[in-house]
Amino acid sequence: MRHSSDISLPGKRISSRRNARRQFPDAQPHATEPSPSPMPSSSAATPNEPPTSASTPHTTELPAPHETAPANTPPDTHKAPSPFDAFGQAFEAIEAFDRPALTKPEHEMGWLASLWQRLVSAIVLIPIVVALAFFGGWYAFAGGLVALALGAWELRAMFVHKGWRPHTGMSVALGVVFLLAAILPAYRLPLLYVGVCGVIIISFALFLWLQRASFEETLRDWALTLATPFYLGWPLALFVALRGATFGFGSRGFWWTVATCFMVWANDSAALLVGHFFGRTKLSPHISPAKTWEGFAGGLALTIAAAFVFTAPLHIAWYLALALGVAVTIAATIGDLAESLLKRGTGVKDSGTLIPGHGGLLDRMDSLLFGVMVVFCFAAFIDKLI
Repeated sequence: MRHSSDISLPGKRISSRRNARRQFPDAQPHATEPSPSPMPSSSAATPNEPPTSASTPHTTELPAPHETAPANTPPDTHKAPSPFDAFGQAFEAIEAFDRPALTKPEHEMGWLASLWQRLVSAIVLIPIVVALAFFGGWYAFAGGLVALALGAWELRAMFVHKGWRPHTGMSVALGVVFLLAAILPAYRLPLLYVGVCGVIIISFALFLWLQRASFEETLRDWALTLATPFYLGWPLALFVALRGATFGFGSRGFWWTVATCFMVWANDSAALLVGHFFGRTKLSPHISPAKTWEGFAGGLALTIAAAFVFTAPLHIAWYLALALGVAVTIAATIGDLAESLLKRGTGVKDSGTLIPGHGGLLDRMDSLLFGVMVVFCFAAFIDKLI
């Protein structure tokens, strides 16, 4: 059995350290200081000292969460972030800082690539159009027939994307009637009378038999069936009628057709370039946000210049050429916006993917379909085409 003096030594050492802390409050215990040895269970506490548990080592108590930590309590240490986390945060910050500066060059490169594709497509398509205008007659009819079939197919795809189902075969049939009436002037009126009246009656009877889910859908699809040939087939027939059957450069129809195409192409090109570099005021933001009044002005100037150049072989007065350039600019712009309205209404970006840089054939023909109406009426009064 141990003596009491052996038992009280640890308690005295603890008391001496506590007294030292009272005298020097700024002194901090060393982190590596060993804890005092536990007291035997039979020992008695030193006088004036609270009893110390034999099984619990001497540790500093932490304050409760709602209490304020004492001044001499070391601050809590949190887990240091991983180097990978710090690298990721730095990379995100750099990317967010550089993104606005990279957006414009990337957009510019995409626009230049699209412009290059447009140029290549023009180099391929312009000789084909000029050749059809040179030969005229049934060659022009064949070109119009191909354009009608491809354009009707693109329109059908756009309508189906929206859930609309007009009868494309009926639309193409009426478009072919228009083309035949253009190439056969001796039978023009009978073909138009019989074709239009027949398609109206047959299409209505067809949709009465092919019932849709509702009367509204039936009426909508019937209206689209009749609207398609007038939007697509009628202007193509005017091209054929404007060109005529006379072969070669000596035909006035050749120069009217070439003037129509180059005036519209001049308008589209100038409007694109001027609008891209100088465009500020939106022309029709709810239909085509890229169109601007500055681009319209640039297109107007170049279209008038093209009108003077390509109508020179026709020997028309300068003020008539000026008026023609203005009228074609307005009509071509409306045609472009009309096709943009069709694309927005059906929820597609392009009418197709046939022509690189442009999209579909309708994306290339939209302005021509309206421009030829103006030129045909203009030429009809000058050359007595009607």
